[in-house]
Amino acid sequence: MSELNNLCGSKESKFFFKADFDISEYGILPEICETIVSTGFETPNAAPIGIIQKNGTTFVRIFKGSQTGENVFKEGVLVANVVYDPLLLVRATFSKLELSEFDFLKLDGRNFPVLKAALSWVAFRCVGCKTTGRALLAELLPLQAGFRAENRKATPGPNRGFNAVLEATVHATRYQLTGDEKYVGWIRHYEELVRKCGGEKEKEAINLLYNVLDFE
Repeated sequence: MSELNNLCGSKESKFFFKADFDISEYGILPEICETIVSTGFETPNAAPIGIIQKNGTTFVRIFKGSQTGENVFKEGVLVANVVYDPLLLVRATFSKLELSEFDFLKLDGRNFPVLKAALSWVAFRCVGCKTTGRALLAELLPLQAGFRAENRKATPGPNRGFNAVLEATVHATRYQLTGDEKYVGWIRHYEELVRKCGGEKEKEAINLLYNVLDFE
């Protein structure tokens, strides 16, 4: 465990600075906030991951063996991107995004990948890593945050179609991990909501999800 903590960082380390700002101002809200997390100084990676806030602590739970988990082990940092693009959500879950879809934030002499499609983002240092069952847990300390003005001009209102794509995607990852047929029922339930309430992008996203799962 000591080797893991050294790789992931400790609260006493001075390698990164801790910025003084409220992450809620950048869209990272209490309890579980669904974001697309980007990692990888040299080869950027992106995956949907919830940022969790409970009892005054911000932390993340990442599946062991994932590329995001490996990057956090190695680099001790991640960027939480607030995104409202349903197609990007599905693509980031099941495929590798193109390098052209990232910008790079210069911080402490390193390049942090930030999604161009993000409305806002917060860079975190990951400390106190521990493993439990299938997951890596890490506390998150905010380093820097920002907005993308060109994306904020069209901030969407609540959309049941987008939320349904989000829920279907979560159940799809669980179905791939477990093969439990109960998740198929949930995916089809949310697909109906997408057809009823979503726009063209939401419908394109659910079609892509069905293609990934080889559903009819």
